This record gives sequence, structure tokens and C-alpha cells, in this order.
Amino acid sequence: MSVSVVSGATEAPAVVPFDRRYESSAGTGRAAKGLRAARETWSPMRFLSTRTLLAGLLGGVLHLTVVEALFRQLGHVPEALWPLASLGSALSLFVAGALVAAAAVHTGLASPPIGLVALAGWAAYRDWATPDPTWSELGGRLVVDGDVFLTGYVGAWYVWLGLLAVTAAIELGLRREFGIADRRLRTPPSPGDIGRDRRVTPGTGAVAVAVGGVFGVAVAARAADIGVTPTAILPVLVGTAGAAGGVPVAGALRGLVTPALGFVALVAPTLLRTTLTGGEGGPVFLLLLGPLALAFALLALTEDALRRRLRDP
Repeated sequence: MSVSVVSGATEAPAVVPFDRRYESSAGTGRAAKGLRAARETWSPMRFLSTRTLLAGLLGGVLHLTVVEALFRQLGHVPEALWPLASLGSALSLFVAGALVAAAAVHTGLASPPIGLVALAGWAAYRDWATPDPTWSELGGRLVVDGDVFLTGYVGAWYVWLGLLAVTAAIELGLRREFGIADRRLRTPPSPGDIGRDRRVTPGTGAVAVAVGGVFGVAVAARAADIGVTPTAILPVLVGTAGAAGGVPVAGALRGLVTPALGFVALVAPTLLRTTLTGGEGGPVFLLLLGPLALAFALLALTEDALRRRLRDP
């Protein structure tokens, strides 16, 4: 290899290693560090850590075991309806427990496991406190006269996951906003932080649409299971239910409280009651999800306007 020498040169040019050329300033170095940290934070392998996978496995097994034990202890339904008697029911309970446990360990959020335990406990208590139902056989199928809450809990497992997804996102936003044990959260900063310190974070809208979509699909699937007609309304229901869940999430991620309170006070209890008991008010409640979403949006706008006025008199 030949080397050309320029006449008049007083010193050789400095050679900069390739891996340091783009870190010539302290600021650039800090930016690179931040980029590497962000990549590590969002890495899929971080979610699939051994700790998370183990927690999911144990959570799924524990959930299935506890619910099966409750069925055996209460003895209020035939053995053919116990979870372990059906592969579908057993797998559903395992998946629900696994997802909730893995999400709790990965994010540090408390509402998913607390919510699942509360739902199962409430269903078991209602079955214990309610007179035993009467079972009969009609056309080769079991028919029940009375309420069976644990059976409804098992059959609507996907509704509970959708509901817990909304409450988890709300918890994340409000804990970030008010600093409630937020250092224990093992997640990136919430989108609501953009307006306060200008950090680049995922869009609030994208998160709200994703969580609301999960909730909307779950509610529409439940409506299909109970035979809501006409079936053409189901896609509309995905949108209205998704909005009813997504608007409170978007508000909470921006630090707004009133939409979340409205969801917890109006949507969650009614959904719980109609899903577990199959009450006649279920279809009517589904029709109200659209207006409720609009009401939550108006609450968010009102609260935001009041906060701006109080903050900037």
C-alpha cells in the first residue's frame, strides 16, 4: 500500500478510532447512552426474561389450582363443569393467570393481580352465600335454575383480561402523575410525561387505542357468546366499548382523574354484574357504552380546562 506525503505538512493527521467518531462531545455521549438504555428498555428479550416467564408459569398454575379447588370445595356444580374436566376451561384459566402474573412482575403494577384475585374471590363468595342451584338435563344438555358465579367467572376470562388491561393502564398513568410508588414501576415513562418534561415517549393515543381495542374485542366477544342480535352490531360494539375503555386510559396517561373515576364507577361494576349473572340488563348496558365514552371525553376536557385555569391564572 502506497502512502502519499503532502509537502508542507507539519504533523500527521490524528487517527480517530471508528467506534469513537460519533462521540466527540459529552452531549453526544450522553445521547448515545440514553439511546442504548431506551433500546434495552424496549427490548423484547427484557420482557421474556426468566423471571417474567417463571412468574407467568407459576401464576397460571396457581390460578387454575385455586379455582379448581374452589369448585371442589363448594360442590355447587356437577363435576363435568369443573375446570379440569374441560381442556378449554383449564387452558383459559391458566392463560389468564399467566398473563396477569407476568404483567405484574414485568411492570410492577398492582391492579392486575389484585383485580384477578378480587374477581375470583367475589365470585366464590357469591356462590357460597347463594342457595345451591338446581340442575337438570334437557336434550342432553345441563340446565341450571339459579346463579352460578364461578362458572360465569371461568367462562368470561377474556372479559376480565380486557378489564384488567384498562385498569392497569389507568394505574400506570395516575401513579406517574401523582408519584404513588412510581419508582417501583419497571416500565418506560408514561406518555403523559411528554407535556411536563418533553421527553420522547410513546404516543398517548396509540396506547389508548391498543388498550381500548383489547377491551372492545373482549366485550364484543362476550356479546357474541350470549347471543346478542343482530350480529352486524358486533363491529360497532368493538368501537364503542373500545372508546369507553380507551378514553379513560388516554386521560389517565395525561394525569386526568375524572374519566378513570367514571369508568370505575359506571362501566366496571355493571360489566361485572351482567357478565357473571347474565342479567337481562346486559344488552341495554352495551348500548350505553358509546354515550358513556362521549361523557368520559367531556369530563376529560372539563378537568383539563380547569387545571389549566388553576395553573395559569
